[in-house]
Amino acid sequence: MDSTASPKRGTRSKTGCATCRTRKLKCDEIRPVCARCSKSRLKCDWDQPVRRARTRVSTVNVPPNRLLAPADASHASPHSTESVICDDTRLSVTSSSPTPRQALDVQSPLSLVPSALSTAHIPLSNALQLTPQDQQSFVYVQNSVMVLRIGKPFQWSNLSYVYLNIASKYAGVMRIFIAGASMELRSRALLDQFDRTLSSDQYERARRLEHSATSHYHLALKDLSALVDHVSSSQGSDDDVDALFAMWFLILHFGLYDSQSIGASHVHLEGIRSFLKPYLKSRGEHGTATLPLASQQLLYFISMASGKLWMDLLSEDADSPVSYDGLFYSARSCLPKLWGPQYPVSELLDDLENYRPLHLLHLCQKPKLSILNLAASPDMGRSDKAGRQRLWKELTKLGDEFADVLALADRVVDTGTKRLIWTVYHASLEFYALQVLYSCLDPDDEYPPWLQRVVATVTSIGYKAVKEDPRQLYRLVWPLAIAMIRTRDLVHRDWLKDQLLRAQILLPSFGLPGSVWDGKGLLGQLLLEANRTCHSVATTADQRLLQH
Repeated sequence: MDSTASPKRGTRSKTGCATCRTRKLKCDEIRPVCARCSKSRLKCDWDQPVRRARTRVSTVNVPPNRLLAPADASHASPHSTESVICDDTRLSVTSSSPTPRQALDVQSPLSLVPSALSTAHIPLSNALQLTPQDQQSFVYVQNSVMVLRIGKPFQWSNLSYVYLNIASKYAGVMRIFIAGASMELRSRALLDQFDRTLSSDQYERARRLEHSATSHYHLALKDLSALVDHVSSSQGSDDDVDALFAMWFLILHFGLYDSQSIGASHVHLEGIRSFLKPYLKSRGEHGTATLPLASQQLLYFISMASGKLWMDLLSEDADSPVSYDGLFYSARSCLPKLWGPQYPVSELLDDLENYRPLHLLHLCQKPKLSILNLAASPDMGRSDKAGRQRLWKELTKLGDEFADVLALADRVVDTGTKRLIWTVYHASLEFYALQVLYSCLDPDDEYPPWLQRVVATVTSIGYKAVKEDPRQLYRLVWPLAIAMIRTRDLVHRDWLKDQLLRAQILLPSFGLPGSVWDGKGLLGQLLLEANRTCHSVATTADQRLLQH
């Protein structure tokens, strides 16, 4: 059939794509993607047989207190691949389920149903059953801070690919998705308490969410152990590996919400380091010395949480499949490969538009690690004048190369809802935070003349970002923390302090703990002395990177 022909207007086609026939809609029969599927952003299937539609969508009968777990919730399945095999059981989340604060209007790319029910029809293992609270948490993932911090809108992101294609088959992945979302919903309730609007019912719901999150988290750890054993002993399928790296990423992100799991996060990061090289060597012996696409991007994100893993990747040869730069380029180009022909042109344009500020963000990570390494030395790098000079030259070169990005962040009034501007804000604040950190290392000039301008710029960009979208605070918390440490403007300091106090309700381990503001511990004492000296304070905010 001529692909340029106009859509048919006669009776419904009986030879159209499986997607349109399943939805009982006309199909123009244009291959490989018909106009209706392209417009609706649905997967256009031509080769799959069409099942007879059921008269009603059945729901899973869930006992009142049943968590997302096998019948014996106290034991992990012997093999993750055995505990998560899909069948025709489908979960139904009604459109009347409450959504917290902000309505969800995200259509799943692979769904054949309206967006309000899209996530409800992901096939689940028959061993998994969800409580209504679990259902709400799983749906909430699409609009979570985790997605916000990644930057890419959920619908066509790597996380969406994992959510739709991996979580439905691997119990542990779904569990840790729900655990993180539940902890975030709990923190949002506690934020109401911070604003003095929390009712007794909301407090009880926050308590239930925390209990649910903890239960799912510990069950996911058992599934992770089983999956590591399975992949290590048999190499596993690409889905197995994607599930493994997805669980690592999600578990580490959960650690940002729960300070008590920080120690466990260090163990997992060491586990990734010990797993990676032997696994890649084994794959190379079988002709495939790379990670699956989704896993490559997940590893790139994971590396930012670990100083040692970070240095491992930086030390890799340029042609290594897991070199730090190689993972960045893979992360920037993997989505069209993951989603295939259905990946929209609008998303390709969005990816290209955001490439330059994302490249700046990537390049900022190397001098950041250099600064943290200098700060970890006994004299805070004060005796290494040559090293400091090289570092400043590197920062100056980076600022010159991306002067356009920095200027845009400073001059633009608001984002106009464009993802590009949010990315520009993030990258620019990361760069300026490096300059502020560097100022803590210079013994000859405690407060250089350029520092006040840089700190004021950070505060200005942060203020307009948070004013337009308060949730951006969780994405920008690290550079704002650095700015608060060095600012001499009392008004700016009060505003920054208030933002960090709010941020730590959700991100206690990534922001600054409550004891800091009471002057307890080394970091707290240094903060109280911020007007006089803060040579250790700024780096302490991210010192954990060098400790695992």
